[in-house]
Amino acid sequence: MSKTIEFQGVAPRASLGDMVHQQIVEALVSGQFSGGEELNEVSLASQFHVSRTPVREALRRLASEGLVINQRNRQTTVVEMSRRDVIETYEVRRILEASAARLAVEQVEPRQLADLRTLAAAAIPPASSDWGQGERRFDEELHRVIADSCGNRKLQQEIQRYKNLVRFVRSRVARSTQRLAQGHAEHLRILDALERRNGAQAEAEMSAHIASALQCVLEDLPLLGRTP
Repeated sequence: MSKTIEFQGVAPRASLGDMVHQQIVEALVSGQFSGGEELNEVSLASQFHVSRTPVREALRRLASEGLVINQRNRQTTVVEMSRRDVIETYEVRRILEASAARLAVEQVEPRQLADLRTLAAAAIPPASSDWGQGERRFDEELHRVIADSCGNRKLQQEIQRYKNLVRFVRSRVARSTQRLAQGHAEHLRILDALERRNGAQAEAEMSAHIASALQCVLEDLPLLGRTP
């Protein structure tokens, strides 16, 4: 039996194809589907109350983004990522976002930096073991602001593509309070570099941050031991 997707909010005025794509992406990156699981075109069209055409378009787009595989028998399955796939995904993400951080120092607005500093302060929990949603929000917003401020639309699009792949991987692992605390310290160093308008430092801190995140994923994801 095909799995029912939990619906999420979508952008206003989105086309049917964009709406279907966004809903399936959110289902994939939130862990609603396992690697290798089939995404049935007919079932999805029924769930979304649309024809098969926007579903087919969304699945093609997802295949180009690396989240699903269109098989020769016209079956579409969720990607199964090997250890090497994960390493290469994070390596590309590191290159993209480190470059974006270097470029962003020239264009990020003071208001955005002030908002990020407020989120950073709010992320610190009352107890050292209570790291959670506040840090996740700071994390998400810091990376978004950097991508939006890099001044390069192609780079921004690629960052979003790899962000979804990384979210897909992270949905398979638990983010411990220790990792959230470590990530907060790394995020602060990136924010400090942005505030000082130091492009080289922002690039270096972002590169180190994503390399650190990869190491944590490799330690915590059991299925990575299966495939070289």
